[in-house]
Amino acid sequence: MDNIHIITYETHDEGNFKNLINNKFNINVKVLGWGKKWNGFMDKLKNMYEYISTLPDNDIVLFIDGFDTTINNSLENIKQKFVDFNSNIVLSEDIYLPFSKKTFGTCKKKLIANAGLYAGYNKKLQDLINYILSENYSEDDQRNMNHACLHFKKWIKIDTEKTLFHNQGHYERYFNNKSNSCFISTPGKLSYNRIKRVPGEYFHFVWKELLLILLILIVLYYCVKYKGKYNIFKTPFKKGLRSKV
Repeated sequence: MDNIHIITYETHDEGNFKNLINNKFNINVKVLGWGKKWNGFMDKLKNMYEYISTLPDNDIVLFIDGFDTTINNSLENIKQKFVDFNSNIVLSEDIYLPFSKKTFGTCKKKLIANAGLYAGYNKKLQDLINYILSENYSEDDQRNMNHACLHFKKWIKIDTEKTLFHNQGHYERYFNNKSNSCFISTPGKLSYNRIKRVPGEYFHFVWKELLLILLILIVLYYCVKYKGKYNIFKTPFKKGLRSKV
């Protein structure tokens, strides 16, 4: 099945990478970026665009996250489920996390598209990625994809039924992890490398909200600490404090 390509971008081995490459369906996963220096999320799209530009326009191309994704179906079924969408591009629906919409923006129907799992006919994906790279809206691939989605929405469907892609939330992955999706991913899985990158990559999107939460917590702390000491509402009203008319 030469007209379908499964691609990932990883600079090193981490998370579920070995299981992905040695998947039980013997599906070949093309790895981009191996051994390169990590410069940020946009490396994925830049290398993806460079590679798929060498492929035939009508081929089906799927991008999957190498650290978080498990292949859960045969290549034949993967192809058929993509074709069933009758769409040029299929994006996966992201999981909900606090400040997700603030950080990444939204795609169609106020849904957040996840940049770790997506598929499309090659020429249309090239057009989408080229638009993202040319516009240079931000340094985050997922934020850029959701922003660009609004310009290409006639070409795009989001896999809300999770037939092709399933990004599992934290509850699902621990308590209800059964899924019939072709690709199962666990985005947001914590590791040392990811945690240390969070402040530089995401803090500038939500610093106002985090500052407000911090101020509220400080106020609540002092309210509890000095409860009863300076409670003006418990001070008895003394007659004579008001001047007589």
